[in-house]
Amino acid sequence: MIFKSEIFDKLQFLFETYKFNDHNLHCIMHFNGNINKTALKKALTMTLNVSPILSSKYVENVKEPYWEKVASSTFKDILTLVSTKNEFNSFITSRINEATGPQVQACLLDSSKDSLCILMNHMICDAAGFKEYLYLLCNLYSNILKNPDYTANYLLNGDRSINIINNKFNFKTKFKTLMFQGKESNGFINLNFPMSTEKEVKPFILTHEIPENRFLSIKKYCKNHEVTINDVTLAALYRAIYKLLNKNQLSISVAVDMRKYLKDKNINALTNLSATVISNLTIEPNDTFDDTALKVNNDMNLKKKNFIGLNAFVKISMLFKLFSYKHAKKLLKNGFKNPLIGMTNIGILDSKKLYFEGTQISNAFMFGSMKYKPYFQLALTSYNNIMTFTVNLYGNLKDKENIESFFILLDEELPK
Repeated sequence: MIFKSEIFDKLQFLFETYKFNDHNLHCIMHFNGNINKTALKKALTMTLNVSPILSSKYVENVKEPYWEKVASSTFKDILTLVSTKNEFNSFITSRINEATGPQVQACLLDSSKDSLCILMNHMICDAAGFKEYLYLLCNLYSNILKNPDYTANYLLNGDRSINIINNKFNFKTKFKTLMFQGKESNGFINLNFPMSTEKEVKPFILTHEIPENRFLSIKKYCKNHEVTINDVTLAALYRAIYKLLNKNQLSISVAVDMRKYLKDKNINALTNLSATVISNLTIEPNDTFDDTALKVNNDMNLKKKNFIGLNAFVKISMLFKLFSYKHAKKLLKNGFKNPLIGMTNIGILDSKKLYFEGTQISNAFMFGSMKYKPYFQLALTSYNNIMTFTVNLYGNLKDKENIESFFILLDEELPK
């Protein structure tokens, strides 16, 4: 069975090639007890059949890349069991091999209170798609626990093309966004997050947790000021970067889930439907947090009125339509100009859907790909009113220290 390589499959592959990120998505779940290992492995294996592209390998070095199905029975390492935190952490920063598959793998830290890490190849889907996969896994696990003979009788194997979004807009709208929003999705501003220049680097993740009472205070602030969690976090990020760099002309790349344009968001496929937009902001020395949050809110509302994210989809669609894959690769290598600092709000992990029968999750969070220097990205998710920030990077001890200091600044800026 052959699957078409869609535009964002190719793009994520090239992000690794050109050292932007390593195209792996991550989810970590900490439990208050133990999970059934037999049911978990069976559920993981079952997802390979429900979504066949997960048990495929990526063939890239050809005129037009494609996915080729591999018998799921050949994969012996879909679930790894470890007994130490060092082994678990090593898995978290490991990478899916797209050329062999499977495109999803898991690791269980077996202890008095288990922890589970799921890795997904970002070429397969974006964060929203990964959430749907996690909910699927939980559903299969819970059904298997209730009935060991349970078998899923459905497929997650529909259209993965970004035309799902593009076809929602007429030619006039797409032309306007292309002509008048040229710098909306591709514009380089030389603002570097402070990073060491040493060549010896290793992948790592750092997290910063906002407890429930603080998170509820932030939500109350949002309601009172008619802004979003995304606005508030972006405002805090801007102000933290302002303090770090002492520059008031700032630019941050912000991820946008394009499913917002779909009436029915239940897509029968794992796919990438996320764009990025560039937010620009000027911070004055006397600006309060309220001032910054209002500026961010105004900027993002204006982008939303002008079909936020569409510019990126139109551009990338044209690139791969007008040029061969070989030529498009060269153009991307020379023309990829993204701000070095970015943010992705992955949003809420639904505790009713992210639920393994019989085992309570104490906290769960998702984060995206490991960035290569000089790129820096802040990710955030919430689960049961606990918000978790993550930064992941190929860096060293000095970089870790810089990010820990950044988290302190970010926390200080967020509403109390």
